[in-house]
Amino acid sequence: MAKTPYQFSPTELWIQSVLRVPPHPQPPEGSPESTQVFHAGRNYYKLCLLVWFLSHFLVLTALLSLTFIVSKAIPTVPAWAAISVRVIESLAFVAFTVSAVFTFFSQRLNYVLRWYMVTDRSLRIRSGVFNMQELTMTFSNIQEIRVTAGPLQKLLKLADVEVQSAGGGSRRGEGHIGSFKGLSNATDIRDLMVERLRQYRDSGLGESAIPEGSELDHSMEAARAVLAEARALREHLTASR
Repeated sequence: MAKTPYQFSPTELWIQSVLRVPPHPQPPEGSPESTQVFHAGRNYYKLCLLVWFLSHFLVLTALLSLTFIVSKAIPTVPAWAAISVRVIESLAFVAFTVSAVFTFFSQRLNYVLRWYMVTDRSLRIRSGVFNMQELTMTFSNIQEIRVTAGPLQKLLKLADVEVQSAGGGSRRGEGHIGSFKGLSNATDIRDLMVERLRQYRDSGLGESAIPEGSELDHSMEAARAVLAEARALREHLTASR
């Protein structure tokens, strides 16, 4: 089993233990020697931090604006109401600070504990810290593998590899989709999966032959017998005319 190339800080280890997040997933179905492990690119972590910073900046701006507005109205309210408002403000800023620290470290964990595994028969994606999700797909069900990237991802030289499997309708989005997010080598991983998918299909894995003497064979024989009798009856009726 490959280990994550990252040294956890004491705080991250504490958060990981509190949330009971396993350090790594088990490999999916396939030969152990074919297992390859991937992680999101370093710039994906920077992208997550940017989203975290912008969201917390907006929340902090809203809190400061609300505090400013309330401070203007406090002189006009009774003393007990002013004290209550100050207490609520203090609790709000404490909650914001604790949440900011906790979610900051969770961003690091979300980056380093994001696992992508590919074997010769299947793939597995594990992501999430607060709500851990694990998705496994076998090559027998995979229908499409594609690389996607938005403008910001292209700027950071990142891309996603989306894998769509059978199980839904014909329209896009109705099947099951697994996403290898934030990859710095998306094309290489896509090519690896395409090649393994080709080898899987060429090897005939997952295809089950129907043995002789099975129920389907008996049904086919019965259908042939009925067809032969129908032809004989038609020939007899034609000859008697």
